[in-house]
Amino acid sequence: MNRWIRLGLQTAFGLVLLWLWMRTVSLPEVLSHARVQSWWPVAVMVLLFLLTSVIRARRWLLLLRPLAPVGMVRAFAMNAAGSLLNYVLPIRSGDAARTWWLWRRHRVPAGSALATIVIDKACDLAGVALVLAVLEIVALTGAISTPRGLIGAAGLAVALLAAVAGTALVGPRIARSPLARRLLPARLASGLAGQAFAFRSGARGLWTSQLATRLAGLTALALIIDAFNFTLLFKAVGIDVPPLKAMAAYPAILLSFAVPAGPGYLGNLEVAGSLVLGGGLGLGAAVAAGAIVLYHAVTAATALALGLLGFVLVGGRRRARAGGPRRIAVFHCGFTYSGGGERIVIEEVLGLRRRGYHVECYAPTVDASRCYPDLIGDVRVRTFLPQLPRWFPFREAIQMAATSLLMPLYAWRFRGVDAIVGCNQPSAWIAWWAARLMDVPYVVYLNQPNRLVYPRNIDRQTGWVSNPDYRLLAAVVLRASRLVAWADRRSVQEADQLLVNGDYIGDIIRGTYRREAIDCPAGCHVASHGFPLPVEDRFSGGLTLNGYPIRRPYVLLTNRHYPQKRFDLAIRAMGEVRRRHPRVQLVIPGPSTSQTALWQSLAKELGLEDAVLFVGAITEEELQKLYEGAAVYVYPAPEEDFGMGVIESMAKGVPVVAWNQAGPTVTVGPQTGYLAEPLDVDDYAAGIARLLDDHVENQATGERAFAWARSFDWESRPRR
Repeated sequence: MNRWIRLGLQTAFGLVLLWLWMRTVSLPEVLSHARVQSWWPVAVMVLLFLLTSVIRARRWLLLLRPLAPVGMVRAFAMNAAGSLLNYVLPIRSGDAARTWWLWRRHRVPAGSALATIVIDKACDLAGVALVLAVLEIVALTGAISTPRGLIGAAGLAVALLAAVAGTALVGPRIARSPLARRLLPARLASGLAGQAFAFRSGARGLWTSQLATRLAGLTALALIIDAFNFTLLFKAVGIDVPPLKAMAAYPAILLSFAVPAGPGYLGNLEVAGSLVLGGGLGLGAAVAAGAIVLYHAVTAATALALGLLGFVLVGGRRRARAGGPRRIAVFHCGFTYSGGGERIVIEEVLGLRRRGYHVECYAPTVDASRCYPDLIGDVRVRTFLPQLPRWFPFREAIQMAATSLLMPLYAWRFRGVDAIVGCNQPSAWIAWWAARLMDVPYVVYLNQPNRLVYPRNIDRQTGWVSNPDYRLLAAVVLRASRLVAWADRRSVQEADQLLVNGDYIGDIIRGTYRREAIDCPAGCHVASHGFPLPVEDRFSGGLTLNGYPIRRPYVLLTNRHYPQKRFDLAIRAMGEVRRRHPRVQLVIPGPSTSQTALWQSLAKELGLEDAVLFVGAITEEELQKLYEGAAVYVYPAPEEDFGMGVIESMAKGVPVVAWNQAGPTVTVGPQTGYLAEPLDVDDYAAGIARLLDDHVENQATGERAFAWARSFDWESRPRR
């Protein structure tokens, strides 16, 4: 009740000030001088008000982060909405609302929340007091000319700051003193002591020298921008005022917002502004009044707009959805090729949906014709940003870079989700941005460390020559390696949970990013029975695919056509295998890249044109048919983290030949294939030949592979 009485008194005080102010100036003259002569400064003023609002939200966020995982957008929203409430109902209603919002959504105790708010406000007050005091000291030396009345403004700022600090530091002593007990009502003394204790206990856990430095830096930046913004007022009304003098006068204007006033600071700002602009800067009464009226209008409109936006964005209490599934957003770097990384994300999305979650998938770029055309439609991938035309040069690289850099502009799209999953980079970085802006928990799933930041030996040997977009990205990363490495490391280390594609690559990731991770290897779909097919079905007859006649038995290789996959090793091994099995063929499906032609030339050079078939892009059904009918599956990539083709072939009962290093040491089970000595082509060829020589052993090995594949079955994975 006392608050509403105080509001009434402040309103009456503001009206009296407005009445007195209007007696000193003619309203028509004020309105004529308040007319905008140039609109571009007004537009810039609004943009700079928005910028300083973001800076102050960031400053408050530094204080909040040790207490709760508040996002930047929500901090901005609470700040803006609270400022509007303080503007309309100047009884600290906005501060009470911020305290309540922090408790409602993040369960931050009122005392700790109050500590962050008071420290946040004290930063601006301390900045103003320091600037005014320094200006007055310098002015006394005669080095500069400052507005009149500066010493009074500096004294007021120091007094206000002393009152805030004094209440926090000595409030309990004052409340317990005999004088306070005699003069202050018991309720007021108790409240003073309680708030001081709460503030001190909250501030004690927040305050560090590093934090103080960052707070000071953000405060100085915001005040400098605000002071420059004030100079644009005179550009807007067509008045010639030296910019440095106008900037020196601004802190005195800012003090009018720190003292009790009526709603909207009506009357208070007009009187203070006329005194500063008229008495301090020497402007005529009507000119000063017109300028301050325009400034008041711009600040009021900005406070109203940002405050209403804040109310829309502030959100409510985080809780489980009643009567509906949890919403999950899955981010991936792109769906432009039918590779293992894309298959994992597709299965992840479809599997979560089967378990009852509402899942939406996002990527910087999508090409449904090149990435699992039979499956991608079920995923319904959305793009983060509008897509460039297909003819646009370096389209994929530009879209990936734009998605990574512009995330703060579209993070609001994810404010309603319950969790975000970022699969590899730059998706982990995008998820980090969304989580930090919208305070949404996020999980990172990594198949491997970022290979542009942590290239493997094979990458250094072969480069990224098959994809010009990757070449461009690699060139950019090399020139901004420290920034990209920092972003990569931070987005992975700060994830709420890190999942990795199996224990082999998991150990590498744990060592690279120095944090714990959960092994979640990729999977495959394993039928209940029926595999491997009988030997006669895999070693006799044939089929036609994309116009290419394929003879059985054939050897299958399904990697994407990138140089790191080292198809050349499998092609050279086929030269040895053909000496014992002249009719056997190596079948290689998949869309062509610039690397494909080099491997075709190698096959021709070795006289293996009939033995090595590049059959082009195929459907998912055709791929499964190839798996089923293969006699042997080969995996020649020497430094792969996992190898989904290995387990997909074993799910059809097909023996595997790979190198005895990297991912296949985990995915190829005991007696489910052959692991050759690394990069020993003769040993690799011998492993293939042995599985082709003995049909009985081939069938037995396939049966063991089929049983082993069940440990990777998508449907048997535990819920996490």
